[in-house]
Amino acid sequence: MRYLLFLPFLFLSCKPNWRLDPTRVKEELQAKAAENTERHIKVETRLGDFELELDDRTPLHSVNFIRLVKMGYFKDRYFYRNVYEIGIQGGGEYFDRLNYLVPAEYREELRPVRGSIAMARYDEGNPLQSSSPTEFFIVTDTEQAARFYRKYVVFGKVTKGMAVVDSIKKERSFDEKPVIPVKFSMSVLD
Repeated sequence: MRYLLFLPFLFLSCKPNWRLDPTRVKEELQAKAAENTERHIKVETRLGDFELELDDRTPLHSVNFIRLVKMGYFKDRYFYRNVYEIGIQGGGEYFDRLNYLVPAEYREELRPVRGSIAMARYDEGNPLQSSSPTEFFIVTDTEQAARFYRKYVVFGKVTKGMAVVDSIKKERSFDEKPVIPVKFSMSVLD
């Protein structure tokens, strides 16, 4: 019986350490850049697969995202929100927040247009508008997403399978919540 008390500890200790020092996020991500140079990701869902390409002009966001994909963070996650006419949101939800934010990297030439991927952000306690490390959205309507310019960091785009993204967006929802959320898993292509 006493061995059963250690099982939860053993299970939790096997979980990857996705966290970063919240006071040194920029420095830690820059230090991890050399080992996280990949930029192409495959997203597998029950509705089909699609591919993403991350942008080198947002190095902190790209390194953070690739790092988490490689560590398995984005395995068996969900697209849990259909953002009205704008797009789909997925990744780590509120109850699964990590302990850090990614410093904002707004680029004039990276706008929220159809097929772009951007990081969500928390409004509370976030005066610098830093990004969530795990919550992202994919834009399905350029016109509707125009108001998101310089509010959310665009850090990549869908390069293959936009029809799958559209299918996810069309899933029946109630108050932005899909009735049956679409599960996804990500893997690095290169």
